[in-house]
Amino acid sequence: MKYTYWLLLTLLVACKDKPKPVAISVPRPIATPDGVRIRFPDAAMMQAFSTQPARPETIQTDFAAPGHVAAMVLRSTETPAERLVLFDDPGLSDNYTAILQHRINIQTQLGNLERVRDLQAHGAASGKEVIEAQTQLANEQAAIITDEATLKLAGFDPEALRRARPNTILVVCEIPENQLGSIRRGLACTLDFTAFPNERFTGRIDDVNDYVDNTTRQIKLRIAVSNPDGRLKAGMFATVKFGVLEGKLMTVTRDAIVTVQGRDYVFVKTSPQVIERRAVQLGQQRNDRVVVQGGLRENDAVVVANVLQLKGLSFGY
Repeated sequence: MKYTYWLLLTLLVACKDKPKPVAISVPRPIATPDGVRIRFPDAAMMQAFSTQPARPETIQTDFAAPGHVAAMVLRSTETPAERLVLFDDPGLSDNYTAILQHRINIQTQLGNLERVRDLQAHGAASGKEVIEAQTQLANEQAAIITDEATLKLAGFDPEALRRARPNTILVVCEIPENQLGSIRRGLACTLDFTAFPNERFTGRIDDVNDYVDNTTRQIKLRIAVSNPDGRLKAGMFATVKFGVLEGKLMTVTRDAIVTVQGRDYVFVKTSPQVIERRAVQLGQQRNDRVVVQGGLRENDAVVVANVLQLKGLSFGY
């Protein structure tokens, strides 16, 4: 019993004198509160994030977009100087007809206002009559603005419609916002119509809409196609193909890009121990390379390996 007591006492003393293990803190990368800049504790840890320089390449951009014949332009038999526009949407026909009528009414009201002012100057009309004439003119001017806005949202410029060539169809298609830099008015394109699978038609971009859809981030284009024999009809579907020689554009590998909440980013090594997040505007993808239309400079060291780890450090997940 005495032996057991001394054995337990010896063990307790030994445990008391034994030093406790010391926790070793592992250095970790630190991101700024906004996640834009990530600093690594040493250059060795940076080796996992290999980079490639952003470089310009000669890119041939060609892509396709669905479209449809939204309107036909014919010469009016009653008034040869005017254009008869047949829309596939009856509502747009009503808008265009209303615009033409508003134009006539505005000219009439301008003449009436001038006449009433002249009468007032000679004492034959009152100030109230002048105000009434001004109000009628202002009402017509406000009404035409509303109808013009509706047509423009659908991809049509009312003034351009009045100048459009007879025997022409107008095709409306939508392209992504990030393709807008590749598109310009006057650019040639080819069209394949479902109704004529063995034929290819040529057209030209007649207009680029003034706004981007807030939901789809698409922008409308209007394409004029000659239709001398009248075979192409309003409402027909087509595939519009664009081929644009862009020249030298900045590109990065697709593996370098991350997308968060609809926006595209790459990560750039800016010093031996710092990586920064950059928002970029992308264009077309060719093989494993993607055109960068904005956000990078030539020879920026773009991270191409373990990018998802950087995404987690930068965005917190």
